Amino acid sequence: MRTRTALTAAALATAAALTLTACGDSDSGDDGRSEKIEGAKDPSSETPESPMPEGDAPEGAPDVSLPEDMKLVFDWDEPSKPDHAVAQRDAANYIRSIYRGVAEQEPKDPAAQFYSRDQALTYAQDQIQAYVDGGLTATGTERYYQAEVRSYGTTVGISFCVDQSKIFGKKIKTDEVLRTEESSASYLFYQVSMAKFPGRDDVWQATTIDVEGEATQCEE
Repeated sequence: MRTRTALTAAALATAAALTLTACGDSDSGDDGRSEKIEGAKDPSSETPESPMPEGDAPEGAPDVSLPEDMKLVFDWDEPSKPDHAVAQRDAANYIRSIYRGVAEQEPKDPAAQFYSRDQALTYAQDQIQAYVDGGLTATGTERYYQAEVRSYGTTVGISFCVDQSKIFGKKIKTDEVLRTEESSASYLFYQVSMAKFPGRDDVWQATTIDVEGEATQCEE
């Protein structure tokens, strides 16, 4: 059993203890060891994220744009294998969709429903709902790095580190920012299983997400 931590646990630490628990891992019995790990990038070369080019969004995809004060930096290289590249792109879109729901205060925002299903969709909606219930949104910059991509049968597993030391909860009514000091709680380790959108080859959806809190292996 692993703990599935709220998306911005560090940012919300002063407001509420938001943790979800669930048992079980991803999809396949294939351990994927025959596949080369792709997507890793030197974390020292961080660059700010620019808005997603229109051509990077799948046809018919919902909007995942975010407010100017909510920045997500995906500090990783694009994998060479086409399926891996699209799966990684849409894993990023899945993360964006959660923050989109937080910004819109809408647990059923269509972006999350487009980029995820099953347990990963439930996780996304629960995280958004936690913000809504707390009267909170998010502000600042969150960084994703040290990505590794592997094939597991018909699914693609993507693992990566998350640095939440510069993103915080913000009270909607007062605009008060709930700042926290950087600590081991600022670092998370995500494992996301991606599968093709039923009937489409150009979109991948998150099906499960596993989040390890206080991920000391991600501290730099």
